[in-house]
Amino acid sequence: MRRGPGRRIAAALTAAVCATTVAGCGSSGGRPVISVYVPADSAKTVQEVAGACSTDRYTVAGFALPKDADGQRLQLARRVTGNDHTLDIMGMDVTWTAEFAEAGWILPLPTDFSAKVAQKVLAGPLKTATWQDKLFAVPAWTNTELLWYRKDALAKVLGHPITSEPKLTWDQLVEYAKRSGELGGPTQIESQAAQYEGLVVWFNTLLESAGGQMVADDGKTVTLTDTPAHRAATVRALTIMKNVATAPGHDPSFTQLMEDPGRLAMESGKAIFQVNWPYVFAGMQKDAAGGSVPFLTDMTKYANAVSNPTDAQLHEMNQLIRQKFDFAPYPSVYPGQTAKNTIGGVNYAVSKTSRHPDYAFAAIDCLTNAAAEKVYALDAGTPPVLPSLYDDPDFVKAYPMAKLIRDQLQADTAAVRPPTPLYQAMSTLLQAKLSPVGAWDPAQLADTLTDAANKALSQKGLIP
Repeated sequence: MRRGPGRRIAAALTAAVCATTVAGCGSSGGRPVISVYVPADSAKTVQEVAGACSTDRYTVAGFALPKDADGQRLQLARRVTGNDHTLDIMGMDVTWTAEFAEAGWILPLPTDFSAKVAQKVLAGPLKTATWQDKLFAVPAWTNTELLWYRKDALAKVLGHPITSEPKLTWDQLVEYAKRSGELGGPTQIESQAAQYEGLVVWFNTLLESAGGQMVADDGKTVTLTDTPAHRAATVRALTIMKNVATAPGHDPSFTQLMEDPGRLAMESGKAIFQVNWPYVFAGMQKDAAGGSVPFLTDMTKYANAVSNPTDAQLHEMNQLIRQKFDFAPYPSVYPGQTAKNTIGGVNYAVSKTSRHPDYAFAAIDCLTNAAAEKVYALDAGTPPVLPSLYDDPDFVKAYPMAKLIRDQLQADTAAVRPPTPLYQAMSTLLQAKLSPVGAWDPAQLADTLTDAANKALSQKGLIP
C-alpha cells in the first residue's frame, strides 16, 4: 500500500538524485554492484533511487526484504553471519542499531561522514542511528505519530469552532470522548494495543512523556521502578493505558488494534480520536473519494482525481477533509507538557561483509541526499530526515501536517526505544505482560514489567 501521493513527480525527482552524485549515471558492465536491502513496502521506491545513485565506479541496486520486521531482521542476520559478501547496505529498523553494532555486524561511519550526517539530520532520527555515542547508521526515513481527531465532533463537545491545533492530554481525550457519546457522537479512542511492537511503542511514549525511561543509557540498567519518580512515571503511563482501554464507549476490539484497524475505525465514523502515523491522511483522502467515509461524502466528487490530483485539486481535497478530520500534536501526559513521541523509520548501515565499504558509504550519502529524501516522502509516504524538506512546497502540499511532524522530531520531543542490544527480547516479554491492555492493576504491573525487563537483559526467561 502506497502511503502518499507523488507518483506524478517521482520520475523527475529520481533524475535529480542522479544530478547530485559525484559522477555521471550509468550501468555499464564490469563495475562492483553495491546492494541495498530494504523492507518490501519501500523497495520499489528505493530501487528507483538506487539506480540513480549509480556512478561510473559502481552500480547501486535495490533489493526487497520480507514485509514483516521479524523476517527482515532474520534475513539480514543470516546473511551477515554467513559472511555474505553480496550484502553491502542494510535498511534496518530503527530498533536494531544497538544489537547490530554490538554484534559487530555493521561498520561505524567514517569520522568525516559521521560529522556530515550529524549536522544535516534531525535530532530525533539521529538518536536511532547512534550506539554508545557513535554513529553506526544514517537515517533514511523517519516517522512520528500524531493525534487525529474528528474536528466536527470535538467542536460540538467544546461548544465552539476549532480554529487552531488543540493541545490535549490523554485525560481530556477520555473526557471528551465520553461527552461526545452523550451528545450522540463518536466515542472510540484508537491506539495500537494488540500484542505486538506497536503496544510497546505506545507504552514507551507514555512513559517517556511522564518523565520515565525503560532502560538507562548504558543499555544494561532497567529504570522502570528504580526510583520513586521512575515508578510514578511507569504507573502513570499504565494508568492512562487502562483508562483508554476501559473508557465508556471504547472500541470493543481495542485490545486487538493495530494501525490499519484503528485507521478504518476512524473512517467508519465510530472514533473521535486516534493516534497513528501520517499515512492515515492519504488513506482518508483515497477512501473518502471512493465513498467509504460517511462523514466526508462531499469528497466523492474527486473520485477520478484522487490518484493523480493537480496541485489545485490536492489543496481542495485537503481543505475539505480538514473541516471534519484533522491533526494535532500527540496527546500529552500532563497539561502544558509536550509529549515525547516514540519514532519509527529505517536507517542505512554498511555490512561488515561488504567488499566495498567505501563505495557503500558513498552510496548511502547519495541515497539520503535531499532529492532522494523527497522521493521517499512523496512516493512511499515516509517522512524525511532532513529539516529543510519540511519547507519544500511539494512536500507541504502533500503533507499539510509537515510542520507538526518536524516539531515532533526534535531532541526534546522525540523518544527512542530502549538503547540495548537485547531490545527484541525485552519487547517480546513486555508485549506479553502488557496484553490484554487494561486487564491488570497499574501498580502491580509496574513491578511485573521490571522483572520481565531484567530477565530479558540477563537473557533469562525469554519465553513469555
